[in-house]
Amino acid sequence: MKKDIYNDQTYLSYNPTWHEEDTGFKVDRIERILRKHKISFENVCDVGCGSGEILLQVLKRFPEVKNAVGYDISNDAIAIAGKKANDKLHFELQDIALTADTVNFDLMLVIDVIEHLENYFSFLDSISGKSRYFVFHIPLDMSVWSLMSEGILIESKKRVGHIHNFTEDFILSILTDYGFNVLGKAYTEPVNKVVSFKQRIVDIIRQTLYKINPRFCSKFMGGYSIMVLAEKR
Repeated sequence: MKKDIYNDQTYLSYNPTWHEEDTGFKVDRIERILRKHKISFENVCDVGCGSGEILLQVLKRFPEVKNAVGYDISNDAIAIAGKKANDKLHFELQDIALTADTVNFDLMLVIDVIEHLENYFSFLDSISGKSRYFVFHIPLDMSVWSLMSEGILIESKKRVGHIHNFTEDFILSILTDYGFNVLGKAYTEPVNKVVSFKQRIVDIIRQTLYKINPRFCSKFMGGYSIMVLAEKR
C-alpha cells in the first residue's frame, strides 16, 4: 500500500515549515503577473495551500479581495494554516477536485501542486470549470543536467514529493489540451541554499547561462520553475 506522505508526517519531517520561507518570492511573482495582465478578482482560492501563507500575503497585497479559501488534503498543512484564518480567509481539509461543480472563483492559485499528483490529468479536468483565471507554478525538473544525474530526481521525489517531472513545452501543451488558454508566463529562479563548493560553481554557471538565454538555461541546467497565468476557455 502506497504511503500517504502528506498525512503520516513524512512530508512534515522533511519540510517542517511547509516551505513558508519561499512565500515572499512566490507572491512577488504572482502579483507581478496578475498586475501585468490587469487581472482583477474579488475571491480567490489556493489549491494545496500548505501553510496558508501565500493566501495571507495575497490578501495584504490585494486588499480589494473579499474572500479567500485555502484547500489542502493534508491534516498537517491545515493544522499550520488554520491558525491564520480570519474574516476573509479560511481553510478547508478537502480535495477541490471532489467539490461540487457549483464551486467557482475569480482566481485559482495552483502553486507547486501538479508535480505531486498521481493523476494530474483528472485534476486539471476537474478544476478547469471552477475558476475564471488560474496561476500555476510548476517546477521544470526535467533537464539535460537532471538526466545526467538522475539522483537529483530521486532526491526530489523523496524530499519534496515530486513524482512527475516536466519541461516547459510539455506542461504548456498539457494545459492547452485541458482547456486552459495561456495569457502569460515567466520563469522563476531556484531558491535552494548554496552550501557546498560544487553547488556554488553550478549556481554561477546557471546564473551566467540564464543571463544569456533563459530558455536554454532552463532546459540544460534545470532548477527553474515556470509561472503560468491562464484563463478557462
